[in-house]
Amino acid sequence: MPQEDRPSGITLPDHVSSRELDDDQYHAIHDSQRTRLGELQRKAHNLALPVVILFEGWYGSGISMMVRDLNRTLDPRGFSYHPIAAPGPLARDHHFLWRFWIRTPAKGRIAIFDRGWYARTILDRMDPRSESRVSGPHVDEILGFERALADSGVALVKIFLHISKKEQKQRLKGLKKDPLTMGYLEGDLDRYIKYREYHRLVEDLLTRTSTDFSPWHVIDAAEKKYTTVTVFDTITRRLEEAIGEPAKVNTHTGKLQINRGKNQSQKGSSALGGADLTLSLDRTEYDLRMNSLGKALAECQIRLYQEKIPLILVFEGWDAAGKGGNIMRVTRSLNPRGYAVMPVGPPDAGERAHHYLWRFFPALPARGHITIFDRSWYGRVLVERIEGLCTEDEWTRAYREIREFEGSLVKDGAIIRKFWLHIDRDEQLRRFREREADPSKQWKITEEDWRNRGRWDEYKEAVEQMIQCTSTPEAPWVVVEANDKYYSRVKTLQVIVDAIDRCLANRSCSPE
Repeated sequence: MPQEDRPSGITLPDHVSSRELDDDQYHAIHDSQRTRLGELQRKAHNLALPVVILFEGWYGSGISMMVRDLNRTLDPRGFSYHPIAAPGPLARDHHFLWRFWIRTPAKGRIAIFDRGWYARTILDRMDPRSESRVSGPHVDEILGFERALADSGVALVKIFLHISKKEQKQRLKGLKKDPLTMGYLEGDLDRYIKYREYHRLVEDLLTRTSTDFSPWHVIDAAEKKYTTVTVFDTITRRLEEAIGEPAKVNTHTGKLQINRGKNQSQKGSSALGGADLTLSLDRTEYDLRMNSLGKALAECQIRLYQEKIPLILVFEGWDAAGKGGNIMRVTRSLNPRGYAVMPVGPPDAGERAHHYLWRFFPALPARGHITIFDRSWYGRVLVERIEGLCTEDEWTRAYREIREFEGSLVKDGAIIRKFWLHIDRDEQLRRFREREADPSKQWKITEEDWRNRGRWDEYKEAVEQMIQCTSTPEAPWVVVEANDKYYSRVKTLQVIVDAIDRCLANRSCSPE
């Protein structure tokens, strides 16, 4: 079956012509399609190819029927089905893409979404009586999400099932006899049967989100047999294309270009070189300031909870720079019911089977809560880069992905502050030897720490580039001079309190 044509501007006709197949034609085509799709599922599994199949469409267009046919065709051990209803309390407490990121498939698996980040996030928020276009920021965030998946090797198949207003009206009469379907649609039906009101919004959304890496396939769903074979043909062709493509990371030639953030350092400047590592505090001043800042931070936590503003703190730094000590001083002032600390180590086998950002989404804070990351997604551009655990194409692409990821969180209301704890080589050596000599601290020093120290210059170059490429006004890097632990801790708390105070003062970061 030929695929539906996708014009540059997607138009949904008011009247959909029925394309009928008799039973003999249907079975002759569809039986072979099911056999072929089963073969492709096994090949995708063997090639560790992740697949996302997203169904959107008018209510009554037959999405559940398509999903049932796929369920009967695919090996159930190799796919997950996600019926997406209106967001519940947990989803509403997070970024709107959170519940989709955590459901993205591992390598070799298929994820089928019964509606998703379009109907359930964009259109759910809009009033068709007053708006004719979807807001640009929402579209940009969705495009960034899909591009990140596609760049990491996910095969995306986006299908919109189209029926006419008249056909929808007839089908909804039949659906009312199905309590399971009506229970699923309850609360939405009155809104989404307003076909003509939403028609313009849907056309605009499809047009602006149909891209080379993630095109829309608009399928005439008026006749069920024709719809079924066209859907299967669309999925089959996309999987054949993805399985036949060489890996993206092997096709790049020439020097990679690195796109820096808005707050990038000027050429020749050094974020680390500008740090004054002689800065210090005496114990008396340290105690006074920590006491004052601790009380202020405790008050800030209450305000964040009241205003439903999430706070994300990222700690990176040289080995033995004092990340653990700084995190301890931050948490001493916080109510443990409202924060979590996520220590980040090397990804396990299950985490490596997903996009590198995937494992961080479950730890993102709900609105009004705080998450502190002890190391983070910046491992992609630091240790994974230096140790050759990812390709050059992957770590250079990560700068853009991280900026988009963090920018999306800020637009959704979060405060983000990222700390690089900076010490010099002599101070690191002194602390390493101190740890080795102290039985109570020997667990803190490993052979890997010494090995990493031997690659100091490589890591320094990577850190400088990381700060240049990912420090933005909305999610800045703060270089903390950490040769003196007292100064380091006070500066860290002061930056956090100041960031929260500014946000609360202008409310520019408040959720919509």
